Amino acid sequence: MKIGICEDNIIEQEQYKAFFKKLGYNNIVVFSSGEELLQEMPDLDLLFLDIEMDKISGIQIKNIFEEKRKNTYIVFYTTHIEAMPDAFGANVLGFLRKPVTYNELKIYTDKTCLRLIEDCPVLLDDGKYISSSTILYIQSDHNYTILYTGNSHIIVRKPLKLWIPELAPYGFAKTCRSYIANLYNANYIEKSSLVMVNGDKIPVSRNLFNKVKEAYNGFQLRLYNKSINR
Repeated sequence: MKIGICEDNIIEQEQYKAFFKKLGYNNIVVFSSGEELLQEMPDLDLLFLDIEMDKISGIQIKNIFEEKRKNTYIVFYTTHIEAMPDAFGANVLGFLRKPVTYNELKIYTDKTCLRLIEDCPVLLDDGKYISSSTILYIQSDHNYTILYTGNSHIIVRKPLKLWIPELAPYGFAKTCRSYIANLYNANYIEKSSLVMVNGDKIPVSRNLFNKVKEAYNGFQLRLYNKSINR
């Protein structure tokens, strides 16, 4: 996940960067002004944006991003809560009051991950895309991989080792040498396999079992929190 921070206070910039890195996010870009951000117009997954800035306000930036970067989710932070009614938007996840805490940032990075899981496009060999949420698991077949989507499958000329870093931020986990599974579509984990929603059992190697179980349990907790906070 690529995260942007637009903040003119250097101390707060470094604090937010430290929080994100502690959460495991290293793809972070920092902008010291709205002008600098708009000049680059980066393709971001999540943008933390100060409402009160010189020359260009966070609300003006939000309006531009909604037109030109519709896939970027935005979280505002401010010392002036009264400005928040003007900051609502289609991709605005929420608002934070300064000073922002580590736990508050974690809430919104988790929310963004869940949104990205549902929306992540996966490119196929014919140039078409499918949503990652439709994939149950991916099996290695040398330089090819087989994407299983319920009762059908798609063969793609792409090795498993390239899928892993691409899909890991969207809820996929490596279960053994030949498989990665979409935790979004897993029912439960047992001694040596991950059972998918269609009943298929994906093998889980002994050395990866604890890591897969921890990832699955953490993912299910996030899904539960999402369901009760709708």
